[in-house]
Amino acid sequence: MLITVTYTLPIAADEILLDTAAFSVCATDVKAASGAFAYCAPPLILGHECAGTVVEVGSSVVGLAVGDKVVLSYASCGTCQMCEGNGDAYCVELRRLNFDGRVVGAVKGEGGEVKVKGLFFGQSSMGRRIVARARSAVKLPPETSSREMCLFAALGCGIQTGAGAIFNVARPGQGSSVCIFGAGSVGLAACLAAKLSGPARLVLVDKSAKKLSMLPACVREAATDLVDSSAFAAGRESEEQLIERLKKLTPGEHGFDYVLDCVGRGDLVKVGHLALKARGTLITVGGSLDIMQVTLSQHLAKGITYRGTHQGDSVPRVVRYGLSSSSVGKFPFDKLLSFYGFKELHTALQHVRDGRVIKPVLVCDGDTLLPAYLGSPVCHERTRRFDHGERQHGPYGVSGAVESQNQNAQYE
Repeated sequence: MLITVTYTLPIAADEILLDTAAFSVCATDVKAASGAFAYCAPPLILGHECAGTVVEVGSSVVGLAVGDKVVLSYASCGTCQMCEGNGDAYCVELRRLNFDGRVVGAVKGEGGEVKVKGLFFGQSSMGRRIVARARSAVKLPPETSSREMCLFAALGCGIQTGAGAIFNVARPGQGSSVCIFGAGSVGLAACLAAKLSGPARLVLVDKSAKKLSMLPACVREAATDLVDSSAFAAGRESEEQLIERLKKLTPGEHGFDYVLDCVGRGDLVKVGHLALKARGTLITVGGSLDIMQVTLSQHLAKGITYRGTHQGDSVPRVVRYGLSSSSVGKFPFDKLLSFYGFKELHTALQHVRDGRVIKPVLVCDGDTLLPAYLGSPVCHERTRRFDHGERQHGPYGVSGAVESQNQNAQYE
């Protein structure tokens, strides 16, 4: 259902208010709504991938003005040693700015008002009008179209993480062998990015035959091989057998130059480690509490490099390179997206759980934009128009379940 959230405080000096053109759904939103996300818990407003137009700026905000079009990503302080060295993803204030949040409003519950936190990943973007940290916003050119805004809404987390793991961390040379575990939005973005390096082998691995069968054509053209690891996941195939299958796909069967784990499973990280050639690189992109069980001798003897990456080491301010590349078909991330009307969030979430879509995007004026630009299902109830005093908002995840959504939160 849709729940009304009433904002009870004005925006802070370092925040902005914006009307959203569209927002997308990430697996992290689903995880956080269930209470399984380690860094914060409901009730909170979810959403951390969005594009929109600024309607108000805080008193200390510079570089943004009312009317600016922006895409949102994670927040960083901009002044610490990490941020000054383009290491925004490792900002010393990362947890406070992205996960501590602050109470921004309340919902009416059976026992009275329930306070709700916002600023999830610096934005809490599941709504028609939202509060975000100014540092989460990347300014877009004024000529950015409504259609482009809907596309760019999906770039704030998963897609930039997968692409960044290739562009910023692995940086494979031409003729390299690359293996990617996970055919979700992160892994597929990594696959599309790796294709640009001209790899000799580009192998995509997933335990779901259904996922592999529904891959868009651009991914099928990018990957040289698709590997179904369902037998390994079900215990019918040993890790030695899977490693052998993977290494046979590489030149001379020596192993891969790069392996990316976009799932976050310790057993897959071990398989990836042992499928590398000498002096290969293993990159953890998906997080979990799992432990990789590789001996020090195995790590030392092959000279393996192993590192993690948050957000693909991406600096949101330079994400516009990817946007310009996509316009000429070099990085067709738009083929990973499925579009829904604003009030179809429940349907979009169910499609994610069922594995029917890769990256759902909710268009806030869906009945107008979907038929004209995106060719997707239409939101049947036309979006209401509000005057400036009512400040409209839309669906948010609160009270422990993404299905508990809200509409029309008023700013007071």
